[in-house]
Parts: sequence; C-alpha cells; structure tokens
Amino acid sequence: MTENIKQMFSKMNDETRQEALVCLMQEFGLESTNYIKKNWIIGGRIPEESQERIVVIFQNLLRTQIFNIKEIRVIL
Repeated sequence: MTENIKQMFSKMNDETRQEALVCLMQEFGLESTNYIKKNWIIGGRIPEESQERIVVIFQNLLRTQIFNIKEIRVIL
C-alpha cells in the first residue's frame, strides 16, 4: 500500500501536495509537514494503521485536482 500512496503523491501538483501534507499533519496530530514528506511518503515508513486513511484522503484530493483541471479547460 505504501507504493500506491507514493504513486498517488507523485501524481499531485504542487498545490495538491501541500494540501495533502497539511491534511495529514492535522489528521494524525503531527507537527511537521516535512516529517510526513521525508519519513512517511519518501521514506516509505507510513504506520500501517494510517495507510488506509491516507489512501482515502489522497484519492479525494486527486479527484478534486482532476475536477479543477477540467474546470479550467472548460473556462478557457
């Protein structure tokens, strides 16, 4: 599941990545987005009990990102 999370994170644009890190920080009561990025996402050391919730959060953020991109294209 860790690889799936890494893949989803890599598909996010910069804005969505930052939103994801802040969301995870708040969701799991952590103090640093850098810690989450370096240790959990890049390092692959995501606590097993948190992985399912992270997948759900990332799926929702990616859906929103795709919707926003499609909306921009329609407006242009």
